[in-house]
Amino acid sequence: MITINDIAKMANVSISTVSRVLNGKGRVGKEKREEILKIAKELNYVPNYHARCMINESVFTIGFITPDITNPFFSELTRGIEIGILGKALLILMNSFRDPKTEEEMAERLKTSGAKGIIFGNSRVEDGFVSYISKFLPVVVFDKEYESDKIASVLLDNSYGAFKATKHLLDNGCKNVIHFGGTDELLVSIQRANGYKEAMKQAGLTPRIFKIGYDEKAGYKKAKEIVEKREKVDGIFCMNDLVAIGAMKALKEDGLKIPQDVAIVGFDDTNLCDYVSPSLTSIRQPAEEMGRSAATMLIDVIEGGCNVRKYVFSPTLVVRESSLKTRGQFS
Repeated sequence: MITINDIAKMANVSISTVSRVLNGKGRVGKEKREEILKIAKELNYVPNYHARCMINESVFTIGFITPDITNPFFSELTRGIEIGILGKALLILMNSFRDPKTEEEMAERLKTSGAKGIIFGNSRVEDGFVSYISKFLPVVVFDKEYESDKIASVLLDNSYGAFKATKHLLDNGCKNVIHFGGTDELLVSIQRANGYKEAMKQAGLTPRIFKIGYDEKAGYKKAKEIVEKREKVDGIFCMNDLVAIGAMKALKEDGLKIPQDVAIVGFDDTNLCDYVSPSLTSIRQPAEEMGRSAATMLIDVIEGGCNVRKYVFSPTLVVRESSLKTRGQFS
């Protein structure tokens, strides 16, 4: 690997002179500067950004702890964070596999390794731990708000999104709408369940919530059970797009038509929605914009110039084929 030592020897200058040229700082003669840049180009020199972070306080490291990097929503969120920090910081991406203990251990490692800030990808982490870690470095948390000038929040109105999803199913003729939800240790799961219940209440219908999880397997397994038990179901609002896609696969395997027999709505509006058949109606979270906002807030807090401690986003319904229901026989 080529280093600035190699460039310095070839240009017959000091290491500090090469550093000044490559960083665009300090005074170096035009001819010598051009010579150094030419040598660096010929050698395919790539800067060691980790070392640059150690000596240049204007470039620092932040960590993003995501619960599930395989979920397209968190991939889009990561992209937004990367755009938000471009040219200002380095991002350490850490996947906790939805384990709160792992998230705490990762945050501790970031703290001791010199990171300047942390972004938590969801609200599963304990409030006490978030408050503790914020004593050492600034924190941004998704989906939960804190009363602290060291903790910023990026929020989505999840209850309203779930209400819109459920009402859409009801408005399209569904009478027996169930909810494939997440588990209660995650605030966002509770919020979406509450939105579903409110829509059912306003329609004078009894809510039925199945707390199953967050991935395709969970949706697939529960949909299979629903079919086997011949439950009266003609609409399903799912916790996220992955759960919805798993449920769709199970229903189609058992000969049911979507949306004629069972209409389905997901949540997140990931890029998968356009590539499943039928295409999936979903509640859109502006993931990339949310990630960008989180990164901007964190960097501003680190640099001491941020008065904004909260961004709130509103969900939107994106209607596709899976919910435009024609009454079927499975009801």
